[in-house]
Amino acid sequence: MVNYKQHLKEAFNRYGFPLTTRQVAQFTQYRDELLRWNARINLTAITDADAIIHKHFLDSLSVLKYITLRDGDSIIDVGTGAGFPGVVLKIYVPEVRLTLVEASKKKASFLKFIVPQLRLYQAENVAILAERAEVCAQQPAHIGAYDWVFTRYIATLADSADFCLPLLKQNGKWIAYKSGVETIKTEIDESATCLNTLGGVVETVLTNAKFNRSYVVMRRVKV
Repeated sequence: MVNYKQHLKEAFNRYGFPLTTRQVAQFTQYRDELLRWNARINLTAITDADAIIHKHFLDSLSVLKYITLRDGDSIIDVGTGAGFPGVVLKIYVPEVRLTLVEASKKKASFLKFIVPQLRLYQAENVAILAERAEVCAQQPAHIGAYDWVFTRYIATLADSADFCLPLLKQNGKWIAYKSGVETIKTEIDESATCLNTLGGVVETVLTNAKFNRSYVVMRRVKV
């Protein structure tokens, strides 16, 4: 692409996410290192420059059309892979406190490389856990510690609830990124008993047609 930085900035602007000069540089470096590492380890099947912008960066940010992350909020991205959505959200809202959970040691190695490269370690407010989420959810340091949990993978709500809801503070929210809308009602119905047992409720389902993306918003009402 002739001028990736300009294309990046224009694409973000079209979707209502204006970027600072610093953020343009961060997203450009993120893309470059993602592709460089991807040549050696499997980080993503998406390698087209424009697709990375839309299917990784903007898709990760798209939830901010519906929720507000405030400075100092503690967020944990469970099963983050190469950092989506957590690293993207941190670039855009730099004052959040971020924990990334990734069981794959190779992907965790990439995260440990890219986070300091992007200079996201303000006040030591980024943690990277090369661990299974099930283990984290049993550790006192993480139980009830977070304002937000994000998941952007294909596991069902019922399969994820045991290790996502315990991470939340009371009234904290879990945002599950889902593709499309067709199967979401069934998935929610099948998770109802599990969510209730763990003190969680489905608050709403948000839909973003531009990205064929829905977000199931769950709140922890009982700790």
